[in-house]
Amino acid sequence: MIEDDLTIGPIRDHFRRLAVPAAIGMLFSTLYNIVDTFYAGYFGTQAQAGLAIGFQAFFVLVSVGFGLGAAMSALVGNAKGRKDVRDARHLSAQGIGFAATATLILTMLAVVVGPSLIALVSEAGAYRDAGQSYFYWLVLALPGFILAYTANGILQARGDTVSMQRALIVAFFANIALNPLFMFGIPGVMSGLEFNGIALATVLSQSGVAAYLLFKIFGRAMMQDLKRSEFTPAPAKYLEIASQALPASFALLINFASGFVVQFALKGYGEDALAAYGISLRIEQLFLLPAVGITIALVPIAAQNYGAGNNDRVRQAFRRCWSLTNKVRARGTPMW
Repeated sequence: MIEDDLTIGPIRDHFRRLAVPAAIGMLFSTLYNIVDTFYAGYFGTQAQAGLAIGFQAFFVLVSVGFGLGAAMSALVGNAKGRKDVRDARHLSAQGIGFAATATLILTMLAVVVGPSLIALVSEAGAYRDAGQSYFYWLVLALPGFILAYTANGILQARGDTVSMQRALIVAFFANIALNPLFMFGIPGVMSGLEFNGIALATVLSQSGVAAYLLFKIFGRAMMQDLKRSEFTPAPAKYLEIASQALPASFALLINFASGFVVQFALKGYGEDALAAYGISLRIEQLFLLPAVGITIALVPIAAQNYGAGNNDRVRQAFRRCWSLTNKVRARGTPMW
C-alpha cells in the first residue's frame, strides 16, 4: 500500500511522484471523452451536438464531486500530517457518507433541473431530444462519479495518485469495448441502444472506477474494523467537509457555467456549431493536463505539511507549483 509521508523528503520528488500519475490518469479520462465523441459520430451531427449539451448539463452536477475530492484531500491530508489516524479515519467515513447523501440530492435535482438546462442551450428538435435522453441515462452514473471523486481525494491525501490512474486507464479500454456493444448490441442475443449505449457504457465503467477506489480505501489498515456508527452523520464533520468542498465546487461550476454561455450563444447557429464546440473542447483539455497534474499534487503536499506545522514546506510547495505551472505554460511540457 502507498502510505507516503509528504512531510519529509524533497518537495521536488513528491511533485514528480504525485503529479505524473495524476496527469496520466487525466489524459486517459480526456481520451475516454474523445472516444465517446468518436462513437457519437456514427449517428451523425445531431448525436454529437446532443452529446455536447447533455454532457455539459451533467457535469454541472458532477462539480459537487470535484469539490468533495478536493475537500477530502485537504482534510484527510491535514489529519495525516498531524499523525491523527483516528480523525483521518473518521473524516474518511464521514466523507463517503456525505458523498452518498449528496448523490441522492443531486439525482433528484437532475430530474427536475436537467431538462431546463438543456433547453436553455438548444433549440427544439432532434439534437435536443438526443441530449435529454443522453442526460437521463448519465444520471445513473452520478453515484459512480461522486463516490470516485471522493474516494480519490482520500487516496490522494495519503500520497496515492496511482490508484486513480490505473482505474482511469482500465475504464478507457473498457469504454472502447462497451460503446459498440451497447450501441449496436449482439444479433440474436441483445438489442442495441444506439446513441444511448454510449451513456450506458459510461455508467458501467465509471461505477467500476468508484468500486475499485473504494476497495483500495477499505483495504487500508486505517479503515479496518470500521463500524456502521462511524458513517452516522456528524454535523460538525459535515460542516467541515462542506466548508472545504463548496469553494472548489463553485470554482468548477463557474467554469462549466462559462461553457453554458458559449453553448447559449451558439445555439442560434444550429447543431453543427454545438457539435464542433463539443469536439474542440474535449481536444483542448489535452493541453491542460500537465498543469492539472501539478495542481492535484499540491493539495496533499500542502495539507500534510500544514497539519504537521511545517509552514515553510507549505510555502515551498506553493512556490514549486507556481514555478512548474509557469514553465508548463511557457514551454508546453512539465519541467520537473
